[in-house]
Amino acid sequence: MPKALTVNTYSFVIPEKDDPCDLWISYFDALKKAVGSAHAKTLWLITWKSNGAVSCTTRPAFTTWMDKQGLDVSNIATRTISDLSEIQGNLFGLGKNLTKAIAIGIPILLIALIIGILVIGKKAVDSTDVEDLKMLTPIGRASKLLPK
Repeated sequence: MPKALTVNTYSFVIPEKDDPCDLWISYFDALKKAVGSAHAKTLWLITWKSNGAVSCTTRPAFTTWMDKQGLDVSNIATRTISDLSEIQGNLFGLGKNLTKAIAIGIPILLIALIIGILVIGKKAVDSTDVEDLKMLTPIGRASKLLPK
């Protein structure tokens, strides 16, 4: 549902995402009449960025009209995608250096963990004798119960 806005003597119908493409065209014409072509482009693009009807960009008549007016909404889509990818690249906005530190720190931590496991395993093997190995089998445990 479009919203109406009145400023001084000018009245604008601000289109929403589900409004027809003709309403976007009439909105631009009203802006151009009120504030001039250059400012109308800026205001129209700002409105498109927040409320843009993406379905209109698939219609050849609408894209031809945008080309004639010098409106390029593909830059808005590209800018939005690049903004999202930059946010994703910055881990919770803490900066890209943190991501590099994690990329280096996790493998170092895993290597240290493996070395620790190997050292503990080596100490366990060194302190193990034949009696300990015998107790790992059912026959070895049963032999302890038998009298000598």
